[in-house]
Amino acid sequence: MLIDFFTQETPTSSFIQDVFSTVNYDVNLHITDTYAGADFLLKSVDKLSPLVIWDLDSFSDNLQALTQIREKNPDTLILVYGESLDRYSELSNKLYDIILSVEAIKLHLMSKISKLKEIYNARKVFSERMSHLVGNSDAMQKLRKSVERAIIHTGPVLIQGETGVGKELIARAVSCVYDKFVTVNCSAIPDNLFESELFGHTRGAFTGAQNERIGLFEAADGGAIFLDEIGDMPLHTQVKLLRVLQNKEIRPIGANKTKHIDVRFIAATNRDLKEAVRNKTFREDLYYRLSVIPLKISPLRERREDIEDLANYFIQQYQAPGEQFTLSRAALEKLQKHPWPGNIRELENVIQRALCFATSTLISPEDLQLDEPQDSPKIQDIPAAETYDEFREMQLDQEREFLRNKIRENNGSVRATAEQLGLLRTALYNRLSHLGIDVKDLK
Repeated sequence: MLIDFFTQETPTSSFIQDVFSTVNYDVNLHITDTYAGADFLLKSVDKLSPLVIWDLDSFSDNLQALTQIREKNPDTLILVYGESLDRYSELSNKLYDIILSVEAIKLHLMSKISKLKEIYNARKVFSERMSHLVGNSDAMQKLRKSVERAIIHTGPVLIQGETGVGKELIARAVSCVYDKFVTVNCSAIPDNLFESELFGHTRGAFTGAQNERIGLFEAADGGAIFLDEIGDMPLHTQVKLLRVLQNKEIRPIGANKTKHIDVRFIAATNRDLKEAVRNKTFREDLYYRLSVIPLKISPLRERREDIEDLANYFIQQYQAPGEQFTLSRAALEKLQKHPWPGNIRELENVIQRALCFATSTLISPEDLQLDEPQDSPKIQDIPAAETYDEFREMQLDQEREFLRNKIRENNGSVRATAEQLGLLRTALYNRLSHLGIDVKDLK
């Protein structure tokens, strides 16, 4: 690793150089004989190394110099140290990544450098993954900064946003420091299989358990686990998840002993979990345990300034080699006026479709096949209800009738119905169970 070291000749700086020489680190040593030479040194450096070590006691213009380094080299990691850190309280923690006393740097130098190398490598992976999250709106720039801060912490992350906004992309960016990334689709696991899927089981733990099986929590040990659509997790599993978050321990079904796991928890949902807490369908203690680091992704209709960049990104992704498609101004205006109920996923599909059917490399409005927005229901069409619970029960009755009719249309086949509705078969079974629908009655 290449390091830029800014200092005077002192016993501490000599000690640091000796440590680096023992591990074959390449060091660009910048030494000043005066107490005010930072500006001169910085002018002689065109591009700084991945890591800068700055001796605060060697310079009088630390604030100006560190600000200049951070602005010109935002990806450089900065370790600062000094004899008495109280003297440098005016320095914002945004200007450095780690600050150490002289005593601490002698004791923990190599471990701190190792940690900075991990952060630097994580940022490189992060930059690659975040390149897929396109857009320069204020909301997107704020989100990127929040994610970059989140990757160096270990607390649980809760990602909230509508379907199709890219929650899994954010989850993968947050987990870029881990080699393991295990995804759990909570809406696709039947209620009675949740515990086995997450915690695993021993042989003979229940009927049909012919072999031992590790759960997804244990599979993610040493990495990150992504609990997608956490709002669909049943209450009885929420209790067990809360214990895992608190104690970092799991007990497979049928086992007598617990197992310790080291896992970064990342959850996502398109639901309003605060409303779910009020409706007692989601545990309040679990909500606060998960949302240590909350990340909110705005829907596409609230950041229309990103549509042009996103459309051009998808054109580059999906056009055939040698082709060079562009959006006409009229086509862009059509995209910007659309409400995008399906968010970025819908825009991606529209661009792919346009590239397939466009008659020239200049995409026209006629090449963009957009789904017409559904009209809002009229007030008189909404069933009358005295309370929210009554209104919610009416909605569930309508959903039950809809699913019953669809299954009857498919001669009682849940598999065919799931394919028709674009759902996973397990997800449809899970929903039927939740609504109390017995498929046998529909055959």
